[in-house]
Amino acid sequence: MNASPGLLTRLCALALLAASGGLFASACADNESSLFIRQRLAVPATGECLVSCSPSEPSSHGDAIDSAYAGSHIVKLLVGNQVVQRGDSDVLRTETSRVQLYEAEVRISDMEGNPVNEGYVVPINGVVDPGTSSNAGYNCTDVLLIDGATMDDLRVQAAELRRDVEVLATVVIRGRTLGGQEVETAEWSYPVRVCFNCSRCVDTIPPVCCSGAAIEECEDLEELEQSCGGTRGLQDCRNLGQTCAEHIAGFGL
Repeated sequence: MNASPGLLTRLCALALLAASGGLFASACADNESSLFIRQRLAVPATGECLVSCSPSEPSSHGDAIDSAYAGSHIVKLLVGNQVVQRGDSDVLRTETSRVQLYEAEVRISDMEGNPVNEGYVVPINGVVDPGTSSNAGYNCTDVLLIDGATMDDLRVQAAELRRDVEVLATVVIRGRTLGGQEVETAEWSYPVRVCFNCSRCVDTIPPVCCSGAAIEECEDLEELEQSCGGTRGLQDCRNLGQTCAEHIAGFGL
């Protein structure tokens, strides 16, 4: 039996009215607005490389990586949850709007939009609390932004071109509410510049200490302050287990 336009209108109105009361909240939720990526949390250039999972923390607008010293690249993303709270202690109703993050899908393209890889899905973890009123809940999660195979390809390109290779990483994060609803973010893109051997690498004196030689001359050598992920800085040969020249020669590029 075909429903008349008037009946359809009334049915839609009833559905919306019920949704406003929470009966159809799960079915009517907009997945791409319920969960979203707020920012790539900025890290200091050197030091402990620690960040806080808060929207008040500074964001980073692009990373610079030396592929001679990075086999992959992981970033910490701040994820927001706009699903409103459903728990109510007065009626013993548990909170079902927390989101358990479980995977991220990543695609890498050049700045013209041409694919650099076929994309990959990586596991992630973290629980994002629901929002309160008009404010979202937040937590952060680590995402493998550039995997090893893609970094290998970018390293070769950067070595052949003798300059930075600029790419765009596009991420979709997926999660599941404690009530069983699947949610995912809209696509979020982030620029990364990859070079090969553009950082300054420092050998110890004597160079034999680069390989961690257990001799008296190596005991009191001062360690270099290391750069944080996504930044380019001084490289200490002792972290490579060999001299800087030996490390670079090992790529055969």
